[in-house]
Amino acid sequence: MTAPPCASWPQLPYHAGSFSARRTEQEAAAEVLAGALGWLERYAEWFRPQRWEELLPARPFRPGPLLELLGLVRLLRRSRVLPGGETLAGRALDLAEEVAVEDDFAAGLRRADALMPYHVNLVGLLGALGRPLSDLHSAAQSLVTAGAGGHHLPYKPALNRLELRYFLDRGGFTAPPSLPAPAELYAHTLAAQGPHVLHLGDDETYALTHVLFYTTDFGATTGPPAAEPHPARLRQCVRTLLGVYLARGSLDLVAELLLCATVLGGAPDPAAASRFAWNTLRTAQRPDGAVPSPVHLHSRWQELRHDRADAYLFGTCYHTTLAAALAAAVLLERPRPPQPRTGTSTPCPPPPASPDALASWLDDARHACEPAALQAYLPSALVLCVQARDAPLLRRSLDAAEAAGLAAHFLVREAAALARCLR
Repeated sequence: MTAPPCASWPQLPYHAGSFSARRTEQEAAAEVLAGALGWLERYAEWFRPQRWEELLPARPFRPGPLLELLGLVRLLRRSRVLPGGETLAGRALDLAEEVAVEDDFAAGLRRADALMPYHVNLVGLLGALGRPLSDLHSAAQSLVTAGAGGHHLPYKPALNRLELRYFLDRGGFTAPPSLPAPAELYAHTLAAQGPHVLHLGDDETYALTHVLFYTTDFGATTGPPAAEPHPARLRQCVRTLLGVYLARGSLDLVAELLLCATVLGGAPDPAAASRFAWNTLRTAQRPDGAVPSPVHLHSRWQELRHDRADAYLFGTCYHTTLAAALAAAVLLERPRPPQPRTGTSTPCPPPPASPDALASWLDDARHACEPAALQAYLPSALVLCVQARDAPLLRRSLDAAEAAGLAAHFLVREAAALARCLR
C-alpha cells in the first residue's frame, strides 16, 4: 500500500522504524550518557561563540549552546550519576565565564531587549555552579526589579513568563512582585490546557516539553505539577507523542519526551514505548557519541573534511546529544525496580511512520500485540495518519482502534470525525 496522492508522510532518517527492546531503559540510558559526555568533552571548544561563528551561522544569543551545556552540568552535579564528569563541567564553566566578562555581554544585558532573560540566565547559572560574578548579578537584579524589557507583563506568552520565572528562581534572583509563582503561570500554559495530540505541531510539542522541564526543575520534583488538572491525560499525551516522534525518528523530541515521561511517572507503560525509545537513541548514536538531529545527514558529513566536517557535525548534533544526556541523567538518578530482560518474546514495537509499514503493522499488531499494548499504541497511529492527511490509512487505524475496544475514546471519536472530512 502506498500513500494516496493527497497524503504527505515525512521523509524518515535512516534510523527510523528499526525498533529494538534488547536492553533495559537503564542499560541503554547509561550507554547513551557515557557516549554523549565523551563527545561533548571532545567538542567543548565548539561551544565557544567565536569558534561557532567561524563556520556556522551566527545565533541571536551567541552563547546559546553554552547555556544548554551549563544546564546539563548542573543536572549532572545534582544527579551524581557519572563520576569524572568534572572535566567537562570545568571546561563549560571556563567558557561561560570568558563570555560573561566580555564587554559586549554586559552591554547586551543592559540593552534589556528580547534576549535579556538569556543574559540573566547565564549569570544565574554561573553563580549556581560556583562561579558568581557579583557585579553582573547585581546589574541583572536591578534590571529585573525595574521591569526592564517588560518580560514579566501579563500579556506576554505564558511559556515566556514561566521560563523567566524559572531562570530567576534557579539563578538566585528576586522576581518582580507582578510575576506570578510557577504554579499560577503553569495554569495558563499549553500543558495545562488539555493539549490535543491530533493537532500538536513540532513547535507546540517543544513548548509542552519545556513547560514540564521548568515546572519540575528537570526532574527535581516527580509527578505532574501541582496545578495540573488532569494528570492521567497529560501522561497519556506525552506517551502518545513519544510514539509519534519515535516513529518519525526525531531524536531531539524523543529525548525531550523521554525526560518528560520519567518526570511524570505513573504506572508502567504497557506498550514499553520508553524502552524502545531508549534503545533507538542507543542504536542511532554515532560511534563517536553524538546523537544526530533530524537535520543531520550522514552523507553530507562524509563529503566534508577537517574543520568543516567538525562544524557540520557539531551544529547538527549538539542539541540532540545534550537532550539525550539530560534525559539519561534524569532517568539514572532515580532508583527504579529492575526491569526484566527480553527473552524469547519481543514486545510489540511502536507503529512506524510510513504508509506501507504502518499498514503492515496494523495487520500484524492485532495478533502480535498484547491487548493493552495495542490500545496504548493506537493513539500514536491515529496521530500519524491525521497529520499525514492519509484518509484510507486513518480509516484502517480507526477500525483497529474500534476492534481493540477504543471506540469510546475521545481521540478515536475525534479522529473519526476528521476521517469523514478527509478526501
